[in-house]
Amino acid sequence: MGQRLFSVNFGIKWLVFSAISLLAFCILECGRMAPVPWPWWTNEDSTAVKNAIAPWSDYLNPLQVLRDTFRLRFSTNLTYTDSSSRTGDTIYKIAHIIDAWIEPGEVQRKDIYQFGVTVDTVSMIDTFCQVIYRDSITQCLLHVEFDTLWVVGFRPDTIIDTTKTPPETTIVQKVSYVECRGFDEIQHATKSYTWVANRWLFLRRDTLPDTFYYSLVKLSGGYAHIPIAEEAPQISRVVLSKPGKVDTFYNSPRVDGKGLTNLRFLDSLYKIAVNEEIAISIATSTPQDTLADKNRFFVTVAGSKIDITTGAKSGNAYLRFSVNDTGYQHIYIEVLPLSNILYPGAGFKGIIWAIPVQVISE
Repeated sequence: MGQRLFSVNFGIKWLVFSAISLLAFCILECGRMAPVPWPWWTNEDSTAVKNAIAPWSDYLNPLQVLRDTFRLRFSTNLTYTDSSSRTGDTIYKIAHIIDAWIEPGEVQRKDIYQFGVTVDTVSMIDTFCQVIYRDSITQCLLHVEFDTLWVVGFRPDTIIDTTKTPPETTIVQKVSYVECRGFDEIQHATKSYTWVANRWLFLRRDTLPDTFYYSLVKLSGGYAHIPIAEEAPQISRVVLSKPGKVDTFYNSPRVDGKGLTNLRFLDSLYKIAVNEEIAISIATSTPQDTLADKNRFFVTVAGSKIDITTGAKSGNAYLRFSVNDTGYQHIYIEVLPLSNILYPGAGFKGIIWAIPVQVISE
């Protein structure tokens, strides 16, 4: 009797297990056999997006900011940082700079297409493409011309700390001589660096069936950190103002849309009328020690660059666009620490912003 009851119970359990297994198998197989169709992201889409961006390539080209020289000509003094050296190596610092300009190197562009990604305030049900628009320049050269050079030499010395037992002796480097060396011929210093410019584009696809027509409807501003974001100067804000209207731009995307990298509709870009005077103000959070280093501020509009430096961490100026500039333009902003230019052996650092604007005739 016990064996018969065991057999019945075992049979029931086996039937239940088999039913559950069969149900799970059906669910899994049905899921595999009926996947949700993916309506976009074909080779035709990528080609159509590329064709839609092509007419904008000149406007989006970051080399526009490099086509005019800095037109620098000024003299500099030594700072307290020039009186110390950890290694004892001689310090060389340009005392009178004549000119500085950039020679672009090899330019490469890599576009990253993202179809059906939730971005900005666009819904997933919309047919669209976001493009990470990325230009890189390798072997970019900064040329600096000068005719006078500060030279600071050092010698080893000792400091004895008598507060410790036994007393400790430390070797330090102290200034042994300082001279301002002039040259009868213009001297030339060159620095090589690489930079990457980033911005974002948003394209909408035509809703007609079986068509692959995309059009650019939104874009962000652009930026380049040299050599990387952590080492480049940090722009806190840029303010554009005209009578009755003040707009502030920050770096990162913001809910209020005031970030440089926020996507903006083409017809909602910052508008400037022909010959309208616009005040621009730039503020940086670096350098922290303005006695050791100072920033130089430049703005480029319509292919012309001006030095707008007003302080170690600020730049201000007034801008105008002419009737020949009607249409989409950029206000290019460059911030360069003076140490980049004045010390021939120092690495190059900087930051560039490209703020898209629309110049209108009225």
